[in-house]
Amino acid sequence: MNATVDIYNIYFDAELNSVVMEWNGYATSKQFREGTELMLNTLIQNNCSKVLADIRDMTIIGMEDQQWLESSFLPRAIKFGFKVIAIITPTSYFNKVAVESISYKVNKEKLAINFFDHVEDGIQWLKKA
Repeated sequence: MNATVDIYNIYFDAELNSVVMEWNGYATSKQFREGTELMLNTLIQNNCSKVLADIRDMTIIGMEDQQWLESSFLPRAIKFGFKVIAIITPTSYFNKVAVESISYKVNKEKLAINFFDHVEDGIQWLKKA
């Protein structure tokens, strides 16, 4: 099942055996959480563990949403089998800092996180992961 709204496009890529998230521009807290939950549901439905997060054009993740990701969403997602994420580095400096600060707090034994400047590099890494 594909879900496309102006802010995000989230779908399962069978060839990559990964959920792909493409984010564009500013997401409200509601949109951010809806899209993130949709990613998890798509991961569960397709019994996969990997995500390609193309957030180059995402502007910012608000502080409350960063805390929600860290304390609520990620522990739950990991329980459901989320193990690997390739993140295409945001061009927005503030979002880059936000995403990196969340990633530093994640238990790397439970969730492998890697940052890439190009989608192709992220895809290659996910294929090996």
